[in-house]
Amino acid sequence: MEKYSLYDVVFKLRPLPKKLTDQQYVNELVAVVDQCLAVTEHRRRCLLLNAGHTSDYMFFIEKGMVRCFYFDERTGKEQTTILWKEQSIVCDPVSFFQRRASDMNIEVMPGSLLLSVSYRQLQDIFKAFPETEIFARCISLQYVYYFSGRTRQLISATAWERYLHLLSTHPGIELKVSKEIIASYLNITPQTLSRMLRENGHP
Repeated sequence: MEKYSLYDVVFKLRPLPKKLTDQQYVNELVAVVDQCLAVTEHRRRCLLLNAGHTSDYMFFIEKGMVRCFYFDERTGKEQTTILWKEQSIVCDPVSFFQRRASDMNIEVMPGSLLLSVSYRQLQDIFKAFPETEIFARCISLQYVYYFSGRTRQLISATAWERYLHLLSTHPGIELKVSKEIIASYLNITPQTLSRMLRENGHP
């Protein structure tokens, strides 16, 4: 199976040490990673990570979509906080890299194709190719930037503005996940989402 899209994404992470621009070194690294990657196809929704468990795998979305959600103890409802699209790296970096119990649930959507590598395999790669440890920091920083931007959006943008932004960053998302998931990501009820669509029409 072609894995070029994974490496396209990984080697665009910044900052990368000069060693990771050496083609021979990169070729050796890619050959080792290829041996570690597992491919899974998901025909129905299932949890990749349960809250309270330690994250043992990092995923890459070749096709489909994955979401992160929490249970709101006050309402008993799910609150979606991340919608990962194709060519995204999926994990709970705190749980995965620091070996702590996660407080998030990660769920894959039907029709998704994922690549995965285990924590132990990744540690072996880091030992064999020490420069690659920078990827752990790059991935962790991506999540810091993401949640910082999402917090600002939830505070300053209207629900309709958040919906338009979601459509621009995730084209066709309404065909991939339910209205309930979209509404929970926007931090509104499904009824409010339906009302907005009636009033404004579908963009």
